[in-house]
Amino acid sequence: MRPCKLLFSVIGITGLCSGYVATAHATSIANDIELIFPPKGIVIEHDVEGEPLYKSVGLDVKMQDGEAVYTLNASVDIGETWRMFGEYDSNEFWEVGVGKSFYTSFMFTEVTAKANSVGYSAGIFTGIPVSETVILMADTNYNWYTEEFSFGFDLGDDYQGELGFTPSDTVDIMLGVSWSAHARLNVSYSYNHVYDTRGGNSWVTVPELGIDERCFLDINCSKGNFNYHDITLTTQIWKFSPYFTYTYFADRENFYEFGLVFKW
Repeated sequence: MRPCKLLFSVIGITGLCSGYVATAHATSIANDIELIFPPKGIVIEHDVEGEPLYKSVGLDVKMQDGEAVYTLNASVDIGETWRMFGEYDSNEFWEVGVGKSFYTSFMFTEVTAKANSVGYSAGIFTGIPVSETVILMADTNYNWYTEEFSFGFDLGDDYQGELGFTPSDTVDIMLGVSWSAHARLNVSYSYNHVYDTRGGNSWVTVPELGIDERCFLDINCSKGNFNYHDITLTTQIWKFSPYFTYTYFADRENFYEFGLVFKW
């Protein structure tokens, strides 16, 4: 038996060093941080040991800078406390991971390990129900970025150059609250903080001009910190969960996301 079910992952942020540009990968808090507690007095039981307990498939559409990014994601329970999950989006970002759950009468905790197209991540999530309708949430992840990004450019007169950057590793911290405002409506808010642990590196190379410079912009090589906020509305229609998320950045382009999750 299991006192609650939680499906979550983490919003991944890839930045140009200290936040020159930030692009949010993965899906929103509505699909990724979803706590489903059975009504009071109901116990979930499963007769077949080892049978998957929960499966979901979701499709998300994120609008940023007037462009749509489509993400397909899935999660499958393996036994009582393990699950596997993954996603792939139209920008060719992919991620796969595994999570291990721990239940007590006071809280739910899941420890995760993930690999994706730009590196690796490990984290821990905690959900604490403070009433029948309100759940407090906290999430911390460390992200190791292994990918170096480069862009070619043309200066004219056959001078070809390359601009690139190596992102810093980051620590992502989330604090949030989930409120079941109605039997078919959930409202979630999260405060998110991203901290660069070591500062990234930027560089430019123009072989014909003998230019090979590292950290050509000092601001891109310093440790960076930025915050953002998520507000999400989620509904429940049969086994479908449509949702809407608005993400607010104080100093960069905001974006919104629509999604539909099918659970069985």
